[in-house]
Amino acid sequence: MKRALTERERRGAALIALGVVLAGLYWLLVQSWFTGPLSDIDGQIQQLREQQQRYAGQLALRPLLDKQLQRARQDPASSTSLLPGDDPSAVAADLMQRIADLIKAKATQGAGCTLTQRMPITPEQDSAQPYRQVKVSLTLECGIEPLMALLHTLEFHRPFLFVDALSVRRASNAPATGGAGRLTVHLLVRGYLPKAAAAQEAP
Repeated sequence: MKRALTERERRGAALIALGVVLAGLYWLLVQSWFTGPLSDIDGQIQQLREQQQRYAGQLALRPLLDKQLQRARQDPASSTSLLPGDDPSAVAADLMQRIADLIKAKATQGAGCTLTQRMPITPEQDSAQPYRQVKVSLTLECGIEPLMALLHTLEFHRPFLFVDALSVRRASNAPATGGAGRLTVHLLVRGYLPKAAAAQEAP
C-alpha cells in the first residue's frame, strides 16, 4: 500500500506545483508576449545604430572623395583612361580594331589566338551619367595562355576597359586527355567616351 503523504509533504508538493504553474504563466504571459519581442526590438535598434554609424562615417568622407575626384578630372593624364573620339560608332569600330591588333600580337603565343567574329553593341544610355558607354562583342578561338594575357591587357592598360561578360567553351572535338587546345571564347567589352563627347550628343 502507498503511504499517505504527510501534511508537510502535501504542502511541499503544492508549492512545487504552484511554482511550475507560475513559471509556465510567466513564460506564456510575460516572456513570449513582452520580454522576447522587446529583446528582438533591442537587437534591431542596436543593428540600426551600427548601420547609422557606418553611414555617418561614409558621409564624413564625402568632402575628401569629392576633392580627390575633382583633382582626378583636372589631371591631364586622366583623359587617357577614356576612349578617344566623339562618334560612338566610330569609337566602337576603333575599339574593335584595337582589340583585333592585340589578338594578332598574341597569335603565336602558346596555342595562339584568332578573332572569329566582332560586332558593336548599342547599350541603353542613362542621361544622368556623365559618360557614354561603348560596347563590343567578340568571339575568339584562343589558347589559355594568350587569353589570360589578353584579358590582363584589356583590364589593366589605358584606356580602361571592362569585361562585362566572359563565356569559355571547350571545342566538342577536343581530345579527352591532354591540353584543352584552343577554346571558344565570347567577350563583351565596355569602355567610355569622354564627358565632352557625351555632352555634345545630348539633345
